[in-house]
Amino acid sequence: MEKIRADLKTNPEYLNQYIDVLHGSITLLQKQNASLLNSDNNQAQLIELNDKIEMLNRRFFANGKESLEKFRPNRKDQKELLPHNIPPVEVAPEKKEQVPQIEIVHEQDKCPCCKGSLEEIKGQTENYDELDIIEKTILLKKHLRQKYRCKSCEKIVTAKGGARLKKGSKYSIPFAVSVAVDKFSYHLPLERQSRLFEEQGLKIDTKTLYSQTETLFQNLEPIAEKIKNEILKYGYVHIDETRGKILSTNTNGFIWSMGNKYGAYFQYETTRSGEVASEMLGDFEGVIINDGFSGYNRFKKGRKIKVAHCWSHARRKFFDCLQNYAQAEHVIELIDELFRIDRSCKGSFKRLGNLRKTKSTKILGELQDLLYKLERNILPRSGLGKAVAYTLNLWEGLTHFVKDAKIPLTNNLAERALRNPVKGRDNYNGYRTINGADVAMFYYTIIETCKMLKINSRAYLNDQAYRFSNEEELQTPLEWAQA
Repeated sequence: MEKIRADLKTNPEYLNQYIDVLHGSITLLQKQNASLLNSDNNQAQLIELNDKIEMLNRRFFANGKESLEKFRPNRKDQKELLPHNIPPVEVAPEKKEQVPQIEIVHEQDKCPCCKGSLEEIKGQTENYDELDIIEKTILLKKHLRQKYRCKSCEKIVTAKGGARLKKGSKYSIPFAVSVAVDKFSYHLPLERQSRLFEEQGLKIDTKTLYSQTETLFQNLEPIAEKIKNEILKYGYVHIDETRGKILSTNTNGFIWSMGNKYGAYFQYETTRSGEVASEMLGDFEGVIINDGFSGYNRFKKGRKIKVAHCWSHARRKFFDCLQNYAQAEHVIELIDELFRIDRSCKGSFKRLGNLRKTKSTKILGELQDLLYKLERNILPRSGLGKAVAYTLNLWEGLTHFVKDAKIPLTNNLAERALRNPVKGRDNYNGYRTINGADVAMFYYTIIETCKMLKINSRAYLNDQAYRFSNEEELQTPLEWAQA
């Protein structure tokens, strides 16, 4: 080696030959390294592709269940209401969804044996129940407003008519409510409703049907803002968004949802910017629960709002890659244990808080150690690697629930609230105009709030429409349930 170094210093020709050999060796190593790197990339891409294929197969062709076969949650436990979901008001039976009842008394005047007369036994009947159905009936009511002459001043007076949707309207309040509920609660497009009416002898086009829902919306529109304020007063708000198309311009927008056990509020916007959430929340101070969408990161900077995240979304990331990564099962089991601890609480925030501080904190420690271990030993671009990164990135928001019992583990309330708009969107493909989207958001707000409070949305809308006609103050579903 010393001789080579001496020759390099004294022999330029030898130096040139040495440089050529060294350059050739470096070039060969670079090619080999590039080949190895390309092979690693291909392998990583192949793993990533296989994970995506498995996830799509499970999403589209599996049975939709996300529970491990060896552990299925007890159905009885699932029915236990957590304190986050207990309705804030006891609703009177007549305001709930229920089957109307009538009594039919059957009488007989002669004995079937001897044809003799019968004497009634007071209070003694033999009873049975029968469920019947009365098809929707269209009835033309002719209102005759009697005219009078005052005996004192001889002025002509006309009797006041019944409550109407608007002055000069040909259609009743219950008619407009029926059209609105059938469309926005049961996803029956107006064109289909028009055909059903025609079968019963009433020819009415979709434009006229829409005008009924729009007029009812215009009369009751202030209710939506009042519901929004009731939701924000609670201090714990679920928030989410999903796409929705405007058909007239063929552009995509977004349905924004905000809610808690006091109700649900919907707003349509053409953007997914976090500015929409800021506008909806206004001066809100408290906790927002979301799925980790980056648009909500703006709220992490201030002190007014605490951002909590959803364990159902984190769990789903691991369930999606369970088929390819056995390690994901242990993660899912630990997350399921967090849910079992919560379900063991019987309606008390104080008891839930104690359970979380003792049992849930221990589980979170085990889970975090496991995630760090997996992070060190798996490819970052693999399905499991992405699930681990997603969970660790949101760890602070995912663990807020330990210190505050009123924070639910999931954002499922917002997910459930969005099911109705999503079903409607998929059934009639979108909204014809921005105004149509705003009308839809109003009805979704009313209908979903009524569902959460377990009251009859049809009865509620009818009652409020009559209150508007009589110039009485409008009530939110919560106020109506409490009245």
